[in-house]
Amino acid sequence: MQTAMVVTWTRPIVGREDRALEYGAEVNEYWSQHARQGKCSEPAMFFTEAGNGIWMVTGERDVLMSLHDTEEARMLTLKGELLLENFCLEFYFAGEAAADYMLRYQSALASI
Repeated sequence: MQTAMVVTWTRPIVGREDRALEYGAEVNEYWSQHARQGKCSEPAMFFTEAGNGIWMVTGERDVLMSLHDTEEARMLTLKGELLLENFCLEFYFAGEAAADYMLRYQSALASI
């Protein structure tokens, strides 16, 4: 099932800006390594002028979940929570999985 792992944040915590930049490079390296092995897409990062950010990779849900469930990835998530305001990591349905979700949603809505 096609999935996007999406991380959002508003800005680095005051006083931790330099460390937040280092963290961004660390996260990109971890996920780029898996992308080179064909396990996910290359990481994509987007910023607003105010410094808010979105970062994501896509891939098969079971693969992304297993990569996210490693000790190294768990540590990266904890670091993100300590370095970035309003840090949020979520998994999204993507591609055909998003279309399937909408059909299930429509079916559930019709049943109530």
